[in-house]
Amino acid sequence: MKNTSYLIIVSLVVLSWNVNAQNELDDKPFLDNYRFTRIIDGTVFGRNLKIADIQGTPYLDVKFYVGKIMTSDGSIYGNISLRYNAYTDDLEFSAGKDRYNIEPKSLIKRAEFGGSTFSFRSYDLKGTTQNGFLKILTEGNATLLVRFTIKFLNQEEAKPFMDPKPDRFGDVHKDYFLAIGETPAKPVSNKKLLLQMFGEKKGEMESFISKSRCSLKDEACLMMIVGHFNGL
Repeated sequence: MKNTSYLIIVSLVVLSWNVNAQNELDDKPFLDNYRFTRIIDGTVFGRNLKIADIQGTPYLDVKFYVGKIMTSDGSIYGNISLRYNAYTDDLEFSAGKDRYNIEPKSLIKRAEFGGSTFSFRSYDLKGTTQNGFLKILTEGNATLLVRFTIKFLNQEEAKPFMDPKPDRFGDVHKDYFLAIGETPAKPVSNKKLLLQMFGEKKGEMESFISKSRCSLKDEACLMMIVGHFNGL
């Protein structure tokens, strides 16, 4: 969750009750089994500014996609319309005309929708452990993940040789992470740190990366590297 202003005011809705963990699709509505916060388009920075007033989007895709969720208690729910807000790092779902944030986020072990799979998990960011939604790219003993961020940019007055800029959301930024087993994911920031994560397979992986001439800035290359490691 961002530590500054938010585009939403939330109000707590629906009663909750405990559900038993299970391995097959739950026939109870997802909304009925947990607590959520209903999204209301509110103000930001003390101004009457709504999402519709802001250029760009906080979403990877504004469309909701029907998918399924596995919760931390082992329950699986299908036929849920989902989308991801990269500005607030929230997984949202729709129920009729209402929109909800899923909270606590730790409730979500796995969410599959629109051809993507997200997981709420721990990762290392500049030496501190953070928690958030990461998209899974390749799974195995080593799991390759990507963290999406979108920043909110304040309007800017016109300057010499520069046009004014409206309140806007910036472009999507990607950071790649690698998790070995159940350990917190670590950033894939350079070749040296990546090879250290491969442990005793470091030498073999260094040779593979060199021969393949892969760039760590290329997502397809990273997927190939991690896939090769998982196959050893």
